[in-house]
Amino acid sequence: MNLLKTKSTLTLLLLVILHATSYSQEFIEIGSIQESMHLAKKSILVEDKDGAYSLNDIINEKYEASHIKEVHNDIPYIDFTSSTYWMKIPVQNSSLTAVKYYIEVARPLTNKVNLIVLDEFNKPVQEFKTGDDFQFNQRPLKHKNFVFPVEFQANSKYKLVVQATSDGEILKLPVKLWQIEAFTQFTTIENFFLGLYYGLFLLVIVFFTFFGIALRQRLYVYFVTYVFFLGLFQLSLDGLAYQYLWPQLPWLGNHAILILAAISLLSMLLYVRKFLEFADEHRTYNKIYSIFIGLTILGLALSFSSGTPYAINFPFLNGLSFIVVFYFLYGIVLRAKSGQKTEFPIVMAFIFLCLGAIFFILSNVNIINNEFLAANALKVGSAIEVTFLSIAMASRYRQTQVEKIEAQQKAFEALEEVNKLKNEQTERLEKLVAERTQEIVEKNDILSSQNHEIINSINYAKRLQDAILPSEKSMKQLFKDSFVIYKPKDIVSGDFYWVEEMDDNLFFAVADCTGHGVPGAMVSVLGNNSLNRCINEFKLREPAEILDKLTELIENTLNKNATSVSDGMDITLCVWDKKSKLQFAGANNPLYLIRNGELIETKGDKQPIGKFFKREPFTTHEFELKAGDSIYLFSDGYADQFGGPKGKKLKYASFKNYLLELNDKDSNSIKSELSERFEAWKGELEQIDDVCIMHVKF
Repeated sequence: MNLLKTKSTLTLLLLVILHATSYSQEFIEIGSIQESMHLAKKSILVEDKDGAYSLNDIINEKYEASHIKEVHNDIPYIDFTSSTYWMKIPVQNSSLTAVKYYIEVARPLTNKVNLIVLDEFNKPVQEFKTGDDFQFNQRPLKHKNFVFPVEFQANSKYKLVVQATSDGEILKLPVKLWQIEAFTQFTTIENFFLGLYYGLFLLVIVFFTFFGIALRQRLYVYFVTYVFFLGLFQLSLDGLAYQYLWPQLPWLGNHAILILAAISLLSMLLYVRKFLEFADEHRTYNKIYSIFIGLTILGLALSFSSGTPYAINFPFLNGLSFIVVFYFLYGIVLRAKSGQKTEFPIVMAFIFLCLGAIFFILSNVNIINNEFLAANALKVGSAIEVTFLSIAMASRYRQTQVEKIEAQQKAFEALEEVNKLKNEQTERLEKLVAERTQEIVEKNDILSSQNHEIINSINYAKRLQDAILPSEKSMKQLFKDSFVIYKPKDIVSGDFYWVEEMDDNLFFAVADCTGHGVPGAMVSVLGNNSLNRCINEFKLREPAEILDKLTELIENTLNKNATSVSDGMDITLCVWDKKSKLQFAGANNPLYLIRNGELIETKGDKQPIGKFFKREPFTTHEFELKAGDSIYLFSDGYADQFGGPKGKKLKYASFKNYLLELNDKDSNSIKSELSERFEAWKGELEQIDDVCIMHVKF
């Protein structure tokens, strides 16, 4: 009997020892990491379904063994869940100096993320509480991810305890120790590529908004809406929307991911249905399509809920989005079978979207264990998708324009045929002539109506172009003494002037785009946007560097397809530091400086912005300004105007004389006198080119 008791006691003791040692952890040495280190593999991961465990329970291992989850990867994956999870990781700093690191924990969409640093006596030495349930400014480090600054004393041991809670989304729990400089470098590179990614979305939105306004077609409205909300969804997925758009609104920070996912899916459904143009055919396909729209609206409604309905909505919208994309591809197949060929870019767009979604989901659920794909697969897929869709929309726009031209040509040919028949049958068929004359009147009415619509479109384009030019009020605020003479040859102009203020510098320019009218105006809009990108996106400040980058942007934009376009512009660009220094660079166009009654001409480089057979870097010229100096930037329209008693060009010599004669007058008088002399010289002759002159007096 005593022997049996002894055996039972030994067995029980052995089980206790095995339980105590089965989860024992070795301390991770962190004293000398070079860049970063994943810690999750060395952790004990405990599920707390009901939120019943406390910090002391985790420290003293007072939890059920069945709640322990095995960790095999650097980034532990937990499926859609509303549970709380605890992680305990022992670390030690064996070095002789204290070290400071950043600890990155969880993904941006986690509701609660707590980090407690315990010393070797299990006493808390540092504690952080954050997550999407807190305002962004409460984070210990203002970053889109959950990053904590932690200091480890020399020759010391610690335990890191992580507590994370989700509201139904997939929960991932990376615990990554960063050397601070390495984290800063990584963040800089990451922000650069994020800037390129979101810059693509912004460019597409701005560009096709103009198309939608000009053409007044619902297809472009759906497309721009889809791209806009897809970009917002990605911003929310990256944690950037919470950081920059609604940092004081935790509820929106939590719900935005589902709300934006539903809205972007709904706008994509509307856009693709309009693009597929299924009307009476494929009724079954259309009915199922309407069901998808209804389910998406249901998902949108559930996005504003909480608790179990909200948690269920995560897998619901994820699965629905995955199915819908493949349904789009099926619709493209049906369209091809019915003899309606779908544009190649559309097919490629949805193929890449499918691939991005597949790799994103497989990486997200740890079927593919790849941190890069989990973070970027959907970005790459959506970026390629938006690019191909933009190409398709541009092709659709071009097709619309070609169809308009062909319709006009047919109308003119029909008119000529009617006139020919009228002349041949005038004497013999007076009655028939009267009938044909009535047809001509009706066709002329149609042509007049079409011409009226075209003129209205061009007038609207003028309003758009005027909107991007600096206003007279803003010019007066930026320069104490200045004026601009702006005389388009047609309704819209190929010349434009540009003024921006950035980093205590004033950037101003006058550009002459290839051609005039509508073609020149389109290039001018492209030039204006590209100049803004040079100083805002690429942070360029030197005129020559700006013109070099401007050339690259113009060439890349105008030569994306097989068709080669050689349009470009001549430009005079200045950068003034608001003190005394003025820098100038020019593409074909010079700069005039009037000082003490003398006109000093500084010529630009003999090459345009755009395609050129022998491209060289542009040159920056620098001046020390003095009080009373006058600067003139201009296009060639003023000097090249025909007029006078012999109908000849005004030429630059006369233009320079005008400027010297009028230099001592105030800016309003100079502007008025130059305009009057131009009109007097032109007389009854037609204006041959756009005119733009900018004057700044220091």
